[in-house]
Amino acid sequence: MQAYRSNDLYNKIVIEQASDAFLAGAINEDSFKKILQSYRSALYTPNYFIRIAMAVLSAVAVLFSSALLGLVFHADSTAAIIMLMLFMALLCYGCLELFVKEKRYYNAGIDNLLMLAAAGCITGTFLVTDYLHQNLAASAATILICLWMTLRFTDAFMAMLAYVALLVFVYFFYTGLGSFAMATVPLVLMGVSILLYFLMNQLLKKEPLLFYHSCCKWVMILTLFSFYASGNYFIVKELGDSLFGVTDGASSALPFGWLFWIFTVAIPPAYIVYGIVKKNLVFIRTGVVLIAAAVFTVRYYYDIMAAELLMFIAGTLLVAIGYTLIKALHTPKLGFTANKPLTANKDVVNIEALIIAQTFAKGTAAENSGVQFGGGSGGGGGATGNY
Repeated sequence: MQAYRSNDLYNKIVIEQASDAFLAGAINEDSFKKILQSYRSALYTPNYFIRIAMAVLSAVAVLFSSALLGLVFHADSTAAIIMLMLFMALLCYGCLELFVKEKRYYNAGIDNLLMLAAAGCITGTFLVTDYLHQNLAASAATILICLWMTLRFTDAFMAMLAYVALLVFVYFFYTGLGSFAMATVPLVLMGVSILLYFLMNQLLKKEPLLFYHSCCKWVMILTLFSFYASGNYFIVKELGDSLFGVTDGASSALPFGWLFWIFTVAIPPAYIVYGIVKKNLVFIRTGVVLIAAAVFTVRYYYDIMAAELLMFIAGTLLVAIGYTLIKALHTPKLGFTANKPLTANKDVVNIEALIIAQTFAKGTAAENSGVQFGGGSGGGGGATGNY
């Protein structure tokens, strides 16, 4: 099902983790070079600047090709536009498969843009005309095509788009069930976010899904934001006003408004506390970002102080707190450090241990040491067993 060879994907992961280990000082330069020689990957992934440039050029090519074909075939009717979009979707996908097979592009910019173009063209065919359950059909098609792209090309962005499309599908499906569903749809979306978070967390533990761990991690991050967004008072109220056709702004009452105010204010600190307890940087960083969203929501409805003064105070506090923590955590305390950790993922730790063990097993000796350890394939401490 995957477009890439499993050996290339695995070697790429090993090289990335070896690079992190080398930068963190966990392995020496000789060991790192031996890893690069032993674990070669044919996949091509340039730096971010080249990726952006290649993606922009690909976007220009797709847009100009679409415009040229539209002019040549006189795509001025609904049916012609749909056929053109389907043809462009097939063309983009065909080019994607060709580039991946021949050039071994992996997150190279071109492949990412072609995936997005193909998915966008297919989704667009469902939005050209108005018909019953249009949004359901478009979101369902987006889920299917993005899931296929995720499985085929192990692409995290496609996985995130599939999750967003799922939320859209649930929203339009549930709100079509009646007025009670319209009032409780935020709670349903929060429930979907929780379910997807735990599902992704379980999939991360599956060893056969190693190549999809990045997809699962990014979807998990997105679930944290969608969980908060589904309970944020501003988003729920404005979306509800739009859904019910209310135009008088703050005069409309929000059902369970007190509950959504609790969610708005309590969820960001809860993320931070949970992240501190569990030593999870994702929760801590997400909570810090969402505190700004909570402040904006409160400031939007309650004029506590001038916006300029509020931003100045908040910015000063954040800078002071950040500087203090960085200075204090140069020496690790209670499991926290200001230095970049070698890794924050248990599975990656195992990969790095395997890298080091296999490297040392080939005869790499520890530097600056007068003692030669032996007695195990891991190269250390007289261990008599294998790692």
